[in-house]
Amino acid sequence: MDKQDFSEKLDKAKNIVIKIGSAVIVKDNNAINEKLMENIVDNIAFLIKKRFKHIAVVSSGAVASGMSVMKVKTKTDNIVHKQAFAAIGQPRLVDLYGRFFAKHGINASQVLITADDIQNRRRFINAKNSLTTLLKWKSVPVINENDSVVVEELRFGDNDNLSAYIVNLIEADVLIMLSDVDGVYNKNPTVEGAKVVEFISDDFEFSHLEGANKIGSGGIKSKIIAGLKVSKLGRMAVIINGKKKDALKNLFEGNEVKKTVFEPCEKAITLKQSWIESCSPNGVVVIDKGAIVGLRANKSLLASGIVKIYGVFDRGDIINIESEEGNVIAKGIANYDSSEIEKIKGIHSSKITEVLGYKYSNDVVHIDNMVVVSKQESL
Repeated sequence: MDKQDFSEKLDKAKNIVIKIGSAVIVKDNNAINEKLMENIVDNIAFLIKKRFKHIAVVSSGAVASGMSVMKVKTKTDNIVHKQAFAAIGQPRLVDLYGRFFAKHGINASQVLITADDIQNRRRFINAKNSLTTLLKWKSVPVINENDSVVVEELRFGDNDNLSAYIVNLIEADVLIMLSDVDGVYNKNPTVEGAKVVEFISDDFEFSHLEGANKIGSGGIKSKIIAGLKVSKLGRMAVIINGKKKDALKNLFEGNEVKKTVFEPCEKAITLKQSWIESCSPNGVVVIDKGAIVGLRANKSLLASGIVKIYGVFDRGDIINIESEEGNVIAKGIANYDSSEIEKIKGIHSSKITEVLGYKYSNDVVHIDNMVVVSKQESL
């Protein structure tokens, strides 16, 4: 991808997710930087009214806002306290967005989401329908994780990660992450000679980079992970410095803006595969080497290739598909429950009816309901 390709994709983008980090709109004393926040909203209003974009905002800042109201300046690791701060700060944060957007005749709406809302297919569809309707009404959904009630085991972890899931939910063309830096640097930005990496492909190595910043729960690593997730969907992601005045407007107007662009992956996964990948597995099936070869050749998983199962799960649940060495090969939607697979594992598909007395499908997991990974990784 070159600069012209980037400009053309940005110009054609219709649905856009803009993620606003705590480090952008929160001051050192945890108060919201209202002047900067208003400038960002002015830019978003410009994109909606002049460039005819549909925009969803993922905004951090609720916890910091609550800390400011309670006059607490020291960051805490106490989850209960964080949840309470979020409950206090979220209404104030959304009120600010509402007032700033109202100046442009645009309605802002609040949407609070948990990871369970994404992993549960029915709630995923409900959230998708709600957000799509809001965008059609030209209302701007202001989205945040429901920090006040979420449990640690079912957290997105940070709003960079959440924003990548919202791209899937609204089928966005672009994710723009507003940060307090110009983008991803080739080395520590405080070191002489450090430069912003303008374009990143899906094989980018980032293990050397540092993680969290002072205020937010993310950091440059989480932005890279989110950007690569969006790239895997065949969409584009961008990191720019949101603390600079009119950053969004300058980006879309073609003015010189330092940025990091995550190029869309040529072999993109589908939105459904992305949803499968985001879900926690309910069980595991272990497959032989022949089945592994088949999956990586874009074939469905048959009962004959299964050697073991772990866990109790129902038909329609998400399961991990692993090698006998314990490596994750794929993840998918089971066509049979765990007790049924236990009975039919290792047998030919033609024998399923004979063993069970019925047959749902020839395959245990169909390739269309599966995402295959090329190496061991935790999905």
